[in-house]
Amino acid sequence: MGGFELSKWYADCISEDGEAAIVYHAELRWRAVALHYRSLLTKRAGSAAKAVYSLRRGAAPEVKPDEIVWEARDWKAAGTWSQLGSSVGNVLFESEAGSLRWECVAPRAAASFETGSGSRMEGWGYVEHLRLTIAPWMLPIRRLHWGRFVNVTDALVWIDWSGSYNKRAVYLNSLEVTPAEIGEHTVVLEDGAVLTLDQGSVLREGVLESTALKVIPNLKRLFPDSILGVRECKWLSGAVLRRPGQTDSTGMAIHEVVEWP
Repeated sequence: MGGFELSKWYADCISEDGEAAIVYHAELRWRAVALHYRSLLTKRAGSAAKAVYSLRRGAAPEVKPDEIVWEARDWKAAGTWSQLGSSVGNVLFESEAGSLRWECVAPRAAASFETGSGSRMEGWGYVEHLRLTIAPWMLPIRRLHWGRFVNVTDALVWIDWSGSYNKRAVYLNSLEVTPAEIGEHTVVLEDGAVLTLDQGSVLREGVLESTALKVIPNLKRLFPDSILGVRECKWLSGAVLRRPGQTDSTGMAIHEVVEWP
């Protein structure tokens, strides 16, 4: 009967014409349960987002000295992220019950992605890794704003956690900065910089029981309603970062709002 351990990878790629691919890879060990989870979400121009899921064991993203690589042979999909930004990390929560550690492995990377259809996507990408030793339903959180904005010159990532315990972590070009406001449409920094998001396309929306976790059997025996009823909305947005005295920085962002019941 082991303690709770969750390793979760997230990696994405957005092309210049606004197409996107998102990889999730997770491994859970808890009590007598050992669960492997993979998902690949793709958004093509003019089409709704599509996702495939698997509970088969697969390789996690591999961090090499100059790049990160990932491959799913059963989906005939593969991605490469050439690291261009320094990694950053933060302990988002820690208690006697366990901790949540976040590492942004690649805040800004030149990314390429291939799928079994023979299509290739090239653009800018992002890779992060979460490690939990506390069950997520024990975290003191009610709402989460998360997002990343990446282009040829800039990388902004933000985490805004609110509940009985509040935590904000915002990094611009691998330097921690202080936010003044974080919302669905804007991220405002204390130095006057403002990121504006157009919420152009919804990538995924609904409660976890019917979206990200629907492939897992016996859900209600594994997870409490406080997790199954979590509602998320994830967007792919055009974005503009405006800073006083500097040229506007334009690009694409992936961001989400997650709410607990």
